[in-house]
Amino acid sequence: MATVTAGFQILPEGKDMHTDGMIPEVLNLVKETGLEFYIGPMETVIEGDLDEVIEVIKDAQHLAISTGASECITNIKIHYKPSGITIEEKVF
Repeated sequence: MATVTAGFQILPEGKDMHTDGMIPEVLNLVKETGLEFYIGPMETVIEGDLDEVIEVIKDAQHLAISTGASECITNIKIHYKPSGITIEEKVF
């Protein structure tokens, strides 16, 4: 399968829930995957096989809940083209 890039942003829902404790943990999770990634001010972009990318995002949602959010909203943008697309092509 072709390489995709996906930008995602997880927003916690919950009374008095702040993102400052969640964001570092989610970023560590992304770093530990071994996938290419780019951390931006509004979202994190990861690159890989679509199934791998979706699995990372699912794991990030579970992590958001484990940090105290009662629910979360995840915004996802996926860039796909049959020949593949990389972060490097998009950013640099």
